[in-house]
Amino acid sequence: MRFYYWEFLAVVLSLSFTFLIGTGWVYAFPFAIIASVIYVGLCLQKKIYAESFLHLFYFFTGIYGWLTWHNNTADGFQSTLPIEAHLIAIPSLFLLTYLSGRLLQKYTDARAKYIDSFTTIFSVWATYLMVNVYLENWWYFIFINGVAVYLYASRKMYLTSVLMVVYVVLSIKGYWEWTIM
Repeated sequence: MRFYYWEFLAVVLSLSFTFLIGTGWVYAFPFAIIASVIYVGLCLQKKIYAESFLHLFYFFTGIYGWLTWHNNTADGFQSTLPIEAHLIAIPSLFLLTYLSGRLLQKYTDARAKYIDSFTTIFSVWATYLMVNVYLENWWYFIFINGVAVYLYASRKMYLTSVLMVVYVVLSIKGYWEWTIM
């Protein structure tokens, strides 16, 4: 039962961050940072180790964002990557996913090794695109969060699975808003 309280807190903090950062409030970052720390522990308990790494990455990204976000402009600037970049990135990311899955298979008792690796590897890439204001980050996040719905549900992290559904919707909304800016 205690696990679910921690998961509930992590979901509330994640949603708080998402909605508060949407208002432009830079002090929303501590919500994401704390949620990331909680998720590291939760994912370790559920043996989705790559996701634990992803939340550790989000912890540091949250600190970086908090320290630098106020320097970013909110003028709606965005860019797109040339299609060639995606044609190189996507197969490379799948290769890294495969290698990560193999490592998890060989050296850990991880569950959902390849799905876990997929959501982690692709999320790091999508986060890079997002912080560098590339429009395509939303397409990646729509798909990643869709897969994460299954990953978290399969590990009986139902609240987080619902959070991922919300993130799919917010990713669609983000793409829509960025394209009409």
